[in-house]
Amino acid sequence: MKSQAWRLLSLLTLCLAGPAFGADSPPAKCAVASDADVVALFDKWNLTLTTLDSAKVANLYWPDAVLLPTVSNKPRTDTALIKDYFDHFLEKHPRGRIDERHVHHGCNMSVDMGLYTFFLLDGSGKPQEVNARYTYVYTFRDGMWKIQHHHSSAMPEPVGAPAAAPAAEHKAAAHDAPKPTAATPAKAADVEVATKPAAESRVLRARLQRMPPLKHISEFVTKESMETIGNDTVSVKVCATGEDAAQRSFEVSDASPQAAANEAALAWARASSWALQNPNAEAFPVCTHVVARFGS
Repeated sequence: MKSQAWRLLSLLTLCLAGPAFGADSPPAKCAVASDADVVALFDKWNLTLTTLDSAKVANLYWPDAVLLPTVSNKPRTDTALIKDYFDHFLEKHPRGRIDERHVHHGCNMSVDMGLYTFFLLDGSGKPQEVNARYTYVYTFRDGMWKIQHHHSSAMPEPVGAPAAAPAAEHKAAAHDAPKPTAATPAKAADVEVATKPAAESRVLRARLQRMPPLKHISEFVTKESMETIGNDTVSVKVCATGEDAAQRSFEVSDASPQAAANEAALAWARASSWALQNPNAEAFPVCTHVVARFGS
């Protein structure tokens, strides 16, 4: 009886102790991105905007990602809602530029935070700029990095405006300006600060722009090749290396698997007219991306 009790006690001890923790488990894998990886992830997102394909943009976000966009009050919490946002936002032909960046890396996650400027076209085709704050949270799953969270919000104060004196800081801020009522009429200074357009302090940046007459990609590819290419797109990076119109470089930045499409896109970009606007004499090269869209 005593021998049987010892056997039971020994078995219970083994069951409670079990194998050493993690002895039979594979070591946890941890992907850590570099600063260059984060730069490349944003560049890919920015370049995908130029395809004007909302499905391609939405595919850069995980299915359970949360997008808090710049020009919509509605949080976008799945692929369908994110695509719906870009269905409308891409109509403005957006192009982003990072102005200030802060990056933090962790296990299977990187956070990119800072300030960016968006170049847009309004409903009449007039260019405009929007200065905003941003946060991208990238997570690593299934061997790839995608966006888990993206928050973008317009700057609350005019960019470049002088800082207010501490005693008047809250009074001068546009979002704190008191609304006029019959009992408390607004002061002229409050109205001026609250309604001063941000455009007055806008800094004009160097820009390389394709000009009319705008040639169509179909002029640079045969009908047979067009049918084979279908509705593919090719992005071309165009750079000005100097003031002279001859100082332009062209390279495919987002290629098609079909060589004929890439060759046609390069020929189309080289044959286009390009205007360089450089009011502040910024350093060269000045670059932009243009997308050749095949098919209908």
